[in-house]
Amino acid sequence: MGDAEEVLKIANEWLAQGKRVCLATVIGRAGSAPREVGAKMAIRDDGETAGSIGGGGLEKEIITRARRALQDGNAAVVEFDLSGESASLDATCGGKVSVFVEPLGEVRRLFVIGAGHVGKAVTRMAAWVGFAVTVVDDREEYLGKDSLGPGVSAVLALPEDSASKLDIDPSAFVVICTRGHSLDKDWLRATANANPRYVGMLGSSQKAERIRDELRREGVSPEFLKKVRTPVGLAIEAVTPEEIAVSIVGELILDWRKGKRGKA
Repeated sequence: MGDAEEVLKIANEWLAQGKRVCLATVIGRAGSAPREVGAKMAIRDDGETAGSIGGGGLEKEIITRARRALQDGNAAVVEFDLSGESASLDATCGGKVSVFVEPLGEVRRLFVIGAGHVGKAVTRMAAWVGFAVTVVDDREEYLGKDSLGPGVSAVLALPEDSASKLDIDPSAFVVICTRGHSLDKDWLRATANANPRYVGMLGSSQKAERIRDELRREGVSPEFLKKVRTPVGLAIEAVTPEEIAVSIVGELILDWRKGKRGKA
């Protein structure tokens, strides 16, 4: 088995384990360069790698680009100048290299709005089962990387920042679990503009109806409000933040699997 085949084998093993994986492939070279066209490196969401496309600063930069691709789901061609002009690459081979960075499998993008006890529990569990998670809060001290887990993005934002700071689109999942009724309502209003495939909000049925009525009077689409899952999560009588996270992530998985079967 050649180097490329071995890298693909390892990448497939990681995917089978539920890991998120990005593949980097050398697709062009000019002049002196460390690896040939076709050389591959697999990058796991936690930074683990298999294979090589040249080592040094080039691979360090590719790992950064790969982890970004795993967050946004976008493939890209990255061009490198190895002439020594780039201090960050610390390379003087004299050639140029083009690398195709490609996230493997479909990316399930989840935005968790609110980094309190429930939000952090949902974040850790959702990331563990393979969601690409972005946590959003307006309190910087709640967004420490150590408490969120590996591979999770954190964004400091208010509802009015939604369009400029978050790339929520119709394929995304959103779970709203902030610290209060008013903030939940503001985030739900902001989310309506993006119209993601799944929107869930923490809280009671009474709270949900009150927020729906208020937003309906403000002109938010009734179709959007109707699809909001609240109380969010499967009905398992969850009480603790961790149990609530199990119910929410279970519902996210169910919605994803139904979508894969072509059902609404």
